[in-house]
Amino acid sequence: MIIQHAHLRNFRNHSDTTFNFATQMNVLLGNNGQGKTNALEALSFFSLTKSFYATSDVTVMKKGETFFELDGTLVSDSGKEFTVRIAYDHAQKEKKYTINNGVPDKLSSVIGKFPVVVLSPENSSITFGAPSERRKFIDLVISQSSAMYAEQVLEYRKILRQRNAILHSARGKDCRDTLSPWNEMLVHHGAILINKRQTFLKEFLPYITDAFLHIVGEKETPMIAYTSTIQLDETESVESIKHKLSQNLQQKYADELRFRTTLVGPHRDDILFSLNEMPIKHFASQGQHKTFLVALKVAEFFFLKQRCNETPIFLLDDVFSELDEERSRSLLALVESLGQTFITTTDEKIFGEIRWNTQRKKFFINSGAVINEMVAV
Repeated sequence: MIIQHAHLRNFRNHSDTTFNFATQMNVLLGNNGQGKTNALEALSFFSLTKSFYATSDVTVMKKGETFFELDGTLVSDSGKEFTVRIAYDHAQKEKKYTINNGVPDKLSSVIGKFPVVVLSPENSSITFGAPSERRKFIDLVISQSSAMYAEQVLEYRKILRQRNAILHSARGKDCRDTLSPWNEMLVHHGAILINKRQTFLKEFLPYITDAFLHIVGEKETPMIAYTSTIQLDETESVESIKHKLSQNLQQKYADELRFRTTLVGPHRDDILFSLNEMPIKHFASQGQHKTFLVALKVAEFFFLKQRCNETPIFLLDDVFSELDEERSRSLLALVESLGQTFITTTDEKIFGEIRWNTQRKKFFINSGAVINEMVAV
C-alpha cells in the first residue's frame, strides 16, 4: 500500500496543503511546531478513520474554522487505486468517510483495509504506562488484521458501559437481576477477546524476536505474556474462559457493588513485556524501553503485512531524536527495506548517507505549508 497524494484543508495548522509523495521514503523536515506531525496525523485518518494522537475530531480542526477535509489517493500492492475522503462538519457534528465515493457500512469496517503502523514519542506509554496503553496497542494490531475482532471490541465496550451504569446507579443496593443479562453478554464477548489476545501474543512473539535481532543483534531476548484478572492457562479455550469469568463475576459481586464498577474482564487485563526474563516496566533502562518500543512497531509492520496481505504504511514521528546514533542507523537501515515510510525530523544529519533518488523525497514544512519539495538524484 502506498499513499500517492494527500490534500489537507483546515487540518490543525494546515489551511490548504498538498503532498505528492514518493513511493518509498518521505522525510518531513522543519522546526518544531511547524506542522510535520500534523501531516502524519492526517495520513492516519485514511487508515484508522481518526487521529493516532487526538482523542476528538474537533481538536484537529484548524482554529477558527468550522470544518476540515482530507483527500487521499491510495494504491494497493495489487495496483488497485482508492480515492479516500474524510470531511468533518462541526456544526452538524458529523464526519463522513468515503472510499471511491462510497460510504462504508461501518467505520470499523475500514480498519485494516489500509494498514498503518505509527511510531511516535507518545507510544512510550506502551512500555512505560498503564495497562490500558498496552491493551490499546494489541487491540489495534489485532483489529487491523481481523474485522471480526474490531467488532467484538466495540460490542464489549457497549456492554461494559451499560453494566457500569447499572452498578453506578445501584448505589450499593442489590441489582443481580438487572445485571444478569449483561453478565452473560460480558462473559461471552470477554472470553472471545481474551482468547484472541492470547492467540495473538503467541503468534506475535517471533516477529518481536526477529525485530530485536535486526536492531540490537542477539544481546537481548524479548518475551511477552498475557496477565488477566482470572487464572489462565497458557492455552485456554473460549468455553473455559467463559466459565472462569462467570465464576469471578460472582466472587467479585460485593466488591463491584461497593466500587460501583466492573472489576472482572479483559478491560482489566495487562500484557507483560520482558527482556532477558526481567519485566521491562520495572528493570529496563530508558534505552531498552525505546528499543523495545521500536521492536514492537517493526514487529507490528511485518505481522500486518502478512495477515492483511498488504504492505502497511509506516509513520515515524520524531523517532530518531529518541535513539542513540548506533540504534538510529540500525533503524534507518531497516526502515529503508520496508514499504512506504513517512518520517518527521528537525535534523536531517541522520540521512546524510542516504542515497536519494526518485523514490525518496524531502518536504520542508513551515507554518503548515510545504515551502520546498526536493528529490535528490
